Parts: sequence; C-alpha cells; structure tokens
Amino acid sequence: MKALMWKELRENRMKMIIGCVLLSVIGVAVSIAYRFFEGGIPGIGQIPPEYMDLIKKLLPDFSNVNAYLYSQWFSKNLQQVGAILAVVLLGSAVAGERELHTAIFLFSRPVSRGMILASKVIVLFGGLVLAVLVSTGGAVLGAAIIGKAPQPGFVLTATLHSVVALLTFASLATLLSVLVPDRVKAMLFSGGIIIVLSVAGQFKPLRWLNPLALFGSSALIQHPAPQFVPIVVGVILSACMLWVSYRVLQRQEF
Repeated sequence: MKALMWKELRENRMKMIIGCVLLSVIGVAVSIAYRFFEGGIPGIGQIPPEYMDLIKKLLPDFSNVNAYLYSQWFSKNLQQVGAILAVVLLGSAVAGERELHTAIFLFSRPVSRGMILASKVIVLFGGLVLAVLVSTGGAVLGAAIIGKAPQPGFVLTATLHSVVALLTFASLATLLSVLVPDRVKAMLFSGGIIIVLSVAGQFKPLRWLNPLALFGSSALIQHPAPQFVPIVVGVILSACMLWVSYRVLQRQEF
C-alpha cells in the first residue's frame, strides 16, 4: 500500500504543486483586491440610474470581508478552479493507466484492485484537500495584510463545505475515470456533467440537481454553522460513487 501511494505521489506531485500554487496566488490576490474596491469603484456614480441596479447585481458584495470572501472566493474562484483541479487529478486516476498501457501490469500485481484504487483516492484526495486548505489560508493571509481579517468561524465552515463539495466532484471524476478508458474524455465528461447539472439547477424545479449547492448557501455569512443537508448529501454521493467505482473496477478486464 505504501509503495502504491508513493507511486501516485511521484506521478501526480507536479499537478498538485501547480494547483496549490495557482489557487494560493488567486486566493491572496482576491483578498488584497478588497482594499481597492471597498470604498466603491471610481466613476460608478456617473452611471445612469436605470443601469445601476443591473451593475450592482454583477458587482461583488463589499459590505464586509466575510461577504466578499464568500462571493469572490468560496463560491467563485475556489469553486471554479478547485473543480478543475479535482477533475484533472482524478479524471486520469484509472483512465491514465489504461491509456498508457500500464494498467495490465499494475492490476496484475499481487495486490487487490481495491487497494490500488484506495491508494489513488487517498493520495489524490489528500492533494486536493491540501490545495484547498493552503489556498484558503492564503486568502485569509491576504485579508489580514490589508487589516480585514475574516471571522474564523465563517472561514472554517465555508472551507468545510468547499472540501466536501470538491471531494464529491473528485469522486465523480474517479467514477468516470474507471468507466472511460481515455483520460481526456473522462475529464471532459466529468466537467460536462458538473456544468450541465449546475446550469439545470438554476431553474427552480431542478434546483435539487445543482451540485454547487454543496458549497453551502450565503446564510453562512451571517450564521457560520455547518449546513447539515449539503454536507450529508456530499458525503453520501462521494461514498456511493467510490463504491460503484470499486465494483466496476473489480469486473473490468485489462
């Protein structure tokens, strides 16, 4: 098991490092940008009133740093870039082995397929979680630099929701990686499913399909306590998709 985990770490460390650095830079930049816009955008008062309401809907919430970080970090940049990182890391977990013709050697070793899949999931999920934690720490550091430290309870709760949501996306990518023998197609299918469900979830009758709801609602800003339903749904979905991945992998021929 340990040798398998080291193998995964060696093969994916650059993806993890690049993802972590990229997210951290974005996190710091988003927080520092608050300093330049909290007093209002120069010249916005000259915009005609009939367009002002529309523009206000498009602008970030500058009312306080918690609201700003929720709108620009947790429910925007971390959500989008983190989802891409989850799909890139896990989309090639098994599909990459098959595409590079290493699966026949890997899965013929005297180690159970469940253990091989577990080693991939542990290392890659760990790298994803590390990227989320480090980059969110960068966002908090950036806010502290400009003297606008966010509420710790809000940061911890929003980070918990982000981790659960992104691990759910990663579980979906793992399942597609098992089902689809081409890593690029596995990534595209994973990303496509997330995008389609996100768009469909914008319509009220289909709101329950929206995977972005796993990140928690804006109520976290005023009431920074874990929201039970998104977390439980995310954990159950992840467990189910990983279990299906394991069962399918057990029956595949290489």
